[in-house]
Amino acid sequence: MLTASVIGCGHGGGLSLDAVSNCSSYVLIAAADPSDDARKRVADRFPDARLFADYREMLVERRADVVCIATPAPSHASIAREVLHYNPKGLLLEKPLACDVSTAAELLREIREAACPVVVPHGMLVLPAAQEIKVRIRRGDIGAITSVEVHNAVDLLNAGIHWLAYLLDVFDNDNPGIANAEFDASGHVVNDGVQVESRGVTRIEFESGLCIDLHSGCQTEPTSDVLLSEEQRGALFRVTGSNGVIEFSAWAGSYWIQVGKSDGELIKRPLPVGLSYHQIFLEQLALNITGREFVDSSANLSLAALQLIESAYQQHSDSEWALGVPAP
Repeated sequence: MLTASVIGCGHGGGLSLDAVSNCSSYVLIAAADPSDDARKRVADRFPDARLFADYREMLVERRADVVCIATPAPSHASIAREVLHYNPKGLLLEKPLACDVSTAAELLREIREAACPVVVPHGMLVLPAAQEIKVRIRRGDIGAITSVEVHNAVDLLNAGIHWLAYLLDVFDNDNPGIANAEFDASGHVVNDGVQVESRGVTRIEFESGLCIDLHSGCQTEPTSDVLLSEEQRGALFRVTGSNGVIEFSAWAGSYWIQVGKSDGELIKRPLPVGLSYHQIFLEQLALNITGREFVDSSANLSLAALQLIESAYQQHSDSEWALGVPAP
């Protein structure tokens, strides 16, 4: 049994708290958050966990085998480095690893030098529907892929990084590069402590000729005529091949596929009841720690996705509202 603690008890931290409590490999021993309200919510649900306002105090007094970091994005790297001083057996680190590629790459180097397994919970890397779609695309069920269009209601850094990590995994035998990116930052939007776009379109061209168009920002409202309305959340994907189309929503347990001249079919592949993607990542981390298996792909894909995002954001010329930087 591994002990676990959580730093940051907002939305992301809540996912980790639930996952730890539902994993047979872990016991939750502590959580930290400066908010009195957040700590009260955790105390009500997890009375056996010791709570701290300061995560540094928690690291000293309640050392855990695994630490889950779910604080605002600009603090991820600095907190992870502090945690490494206490020699944890593993880390779960929410995306992005950092707000810039240089810091993120250096952090991953330090984590690996410490021989500390790490997972970044990009849910589409483990969700059954998304993984079946990956298999069908690679198998050629809809022919050679010519384009992917993604409509994402949130910004590129805080949500698009999930979709890019997944697509880089799907098309892992191809080499991507930014072809063009245009952003509207007039709304001066701040999300998770970072300055982001109000609206944007990022086109990524691969060596094979494949193009991915990712529409991002709070002004984008994705809808689909073929997917279940209750499952249209997160982002909508449309993958077009030479012999068909696949449409799906990022966090959904279903997808729609049309092959050749068929009318199309809705396929349901939900997560088993009571299982979350954070649980899957934590169980994978437990296997890494015990030496029975080692998988490092989620962190690598997260860094590769961040590289594309940074390249896109650097094309934004508005000096009054730089994108992807911590908000003042």
